[in-house]
Amino acid sequence: MKSAIVLSALAAASALSAPVSAGLIDARDGKEGDVNIGVDASGQLVIEFGGEPVALPAISGLLSGFGLDEPGFFALEEDEPDENIFVLGPGASIVLEVLSFDPALKAWTPGFADILDQPGDTWTIGAAPFDTHPFWHIDANDPTFIAPPGQSEWNATFRLLDTGTTGYLPSEPVTVTFTPEPGTLGLLIAAGLVGRRRRLNG
Repeated sequence: MKSAIVLSALAAASALSAPVSAGLIDARDGKEGDVNIGVDASGQLVIEFGGEPVALPAISGLLSGFGLDEPGFFALEEDEPDENIFVLGPGASIVLEVLSFDPALKAWTPGFADILDQPGDTWTIGAAPFDTHPFWHIDANDPTFIAPPGQSEWNATFRLLDTGTTGYLPSEPVTVTFTPEPGTLGLLIAAGLVGRRRRLNG
């Protein structure tokens, strides 16, 4: 993980200025739109996620591009025996490990303390119960960023580990796909033009 370059409070203020997404996943549905985490009867961590692309609204300011703090990570609160998924036991400590992120895609850990974007980056989510939300960010200032329609999807692939006393087996890899929220690209372009004019006039 790399240390965040901007101050946490300022970055958070920038993120909160973004509109709430009304995209392909309801960003405020809690468990329904989150990455839900449990364990199966064999002791392997299990991830439940709908798999639909997540639409990110345009953002500008200290963070530019597209971003939202959804989906989050939610520890299941009730057993689902019909699905062979059970709540995490006491002593489990969940860690997210990045397997691959598409260029220009980043995940800021809560508090904007660290960035996840390289294979091997890790984030300690911790013990259950938890309901925690990183900030997913398609960074328009990244040199590798390709604006739509040149690129319309960005993928984050990761798995979950247990570093606690329960010693659960790692989860299978899961990929979350992000896409710019329809209709917001123009807002990003407009914000960039305004910023360019200000620099030229300055």
